[in-house]
Amino acid sequence: LALDIPADTEYGGIRAELEAAGKPIGPNDLFIAAHAYALGAVLVTANDGEFSRIRALKIENWLDEPN
Repeated sequence: LALDIPADTEYGGIRAELEAAGKPIGPNDLFIAAHAYALGAVLVTANDGEFSRIRALKIENWLDEPN
């Protein structure tokens, strides 16, 4: 995936929002999340704890047991 300005812009906005809430995440996870958010993509991860802090980020955990 190409890194472009929308991902950079989202990175800054998400970082500021999480830091203001006192719930920052690591810079690598933040970069991955910003990229997915900028593309409107679903982020597939088993790290629900970190990524669920990001408002409106679509995440799926394929390791979750089906209902």
